[in-house]
Amino acid sequence: MGKTILGDIKLKNFALSATAAAVLAICQPAFSSEIDDLKAEIAAQKAAAAAQQARLDALEQRLNAAQAQPAKPATTAAALKTDQNGGKIPESPAGVALYDDGNTSLHIYGLIEATGSHANHQTSGGGSTTGAQVAWFSGNRLGFDADHALAIGDRIGLPGLKVISKLETEFELPTGDMDTSDVFFNRDAWMGFYSEDLGKITIGRQNTLTRDFTASWGDPYGGADVSLKEGGYSNVNNFKQFIFYSGGANGTRLNSAIEWKKKFGAHVVAGLGFAFGSQGAGGSGDVGNGGSAPGDFKKGQTQEASIALNALPVGPGLLSANLSYDRANVNDLIHQSELVGGNYRIGVFRVNAGYAHYTAEQGAGNSAGTRTDNSWTVSMSLLPTPENELALGFNEMKGRHAGFSGGGTILNPFGSTAGVSSFANGSKKAIYASWMYHVDRQLDVYLAGDHFKVDGGWVIGDAQGNGNHFGAGQTYNNETEVAVGARYKF
Repeated sequence: MGKTILGDIKLKNFALSATAAAVLAICQPAFSSEIDDLKAEIAAQKAAAAAQQARLDALEQRLNAAQAQPAKPATTAAALKTDQNGGKIPESPAGVALYDDGNTSLHIYGLIEATGSHANHQTSGGGSTTGAQVAWFSGNRLGFDADHALAIGDRIGLPGLKVISKLETEFELPTGDMDTSDVFFNRDAWMGFYSEDLGKITIGRQNTLTRDFTASWGDPYGGADVSLKEGGYSNVNNFKQFIFYSGGANGTRLNSAIEWKKKFGAHVVAGLGFAFGSQGAGGSGDVGNGGSAPGDFKKGQTQEASIALNALPVGPGLLSANLSYDRANVNDLIHQSELVGGNYRIGVFRVNAGYAHYTAEQGAGNSAGTRTDNSWTVSMSLLPTPENELALGFNEMKGRHAGFSGGGTILNPFGSTAGVSSFANGSKKAIYASWMYHVDRQLDVYLAGDHFKVDGGWVIGDAQGNGNHFGAGQTYNNETEVAVGARYKF
């Protein structure tokens, strides 16, 4: 019986083992399939992640490249490869480009100059001034140039034709005031057209034509050659008044003017200018700054003509010279000037000289008689090194029968002489000198000075403008000033 019980136990154990083995055999395929699926899913996700990372890496590389090299227009119109004066624009032009799509461009530019000075004889008791003044060399300015290429130019025989415009304001650094009260774009506000074949036509407020030509000899600081660019003399000192001989009915800038300048070959530049009268409203609420005077079309008009010869080889150097004529109707009185001058340069040395003949009717119907000036200037400059520039100059403004203003001083050329009732013969002589260090193309520092003396019956004011008068019957007939400053251009 014991054997039987033992056998039953062994039989049961065998049955249980066989059953367990059968269950394991049945379940094994299911467990194996699930693991394989999980492994496959993991592999697929890893592959997808790798592909996504590759795409992200590619996008980041494209972004970095775009930020490192800003996109430029694929093509630039030929008209936009020159500036508004026909000069070729370099690959890295000066100034700041605000917009350029290859067909239209807008640039901002400016000049900021700080000057400190000392001037004597500022009061009848001999008081002097020491401190800040309005810029000695150049008017502080902010301007905008806009150019737009015109495809029609190719169809009408004027390749490279473009419409151009300039808006430029002047401010005074010591206070931030406008140079001309209540006039924002007092230096330039014009539009026009340019191509090499047409030349440059400008319409609006701008320099007198002759000022841009005589700047090559009026002092040593203008460019040696006349170009299509505006230019002209220094700013606030006691010798720059020679510029007024290059004036018109509105001063040394013209309202409502049309000017044309053109280069003819390598050596000739010619120009014509006409300004409508601006004593009327012309649709503006500010009467006297726009349209012609009602019923008097000629009142306030200016006519100008200039021709220049540039860089003619003469002896060991280069000669540049120009001839100009101005005629203006200033309150129905005729003012005229003829100007001739030039410069000669040998290497780093340049000498300039010029002569101005000016006449002006005075008093209603010329009842006070005609003023006649015969004035001249000479100056020179030397660049002993590219950084150092030395200049020395002299001018004499000399006139007969020159009328006094209501304030008791001799009127500047082209000033209104309608109210003249007294006059005098006399002159003003001025000598000046400067040293300028060109730190780089954008920054200059300088030391400068000038001295003037009044002779004969003339009485004048000075550049400081503190109200003291100089000349006949005054405490002083002379003044000396010195100035230091820095000029930054962008």
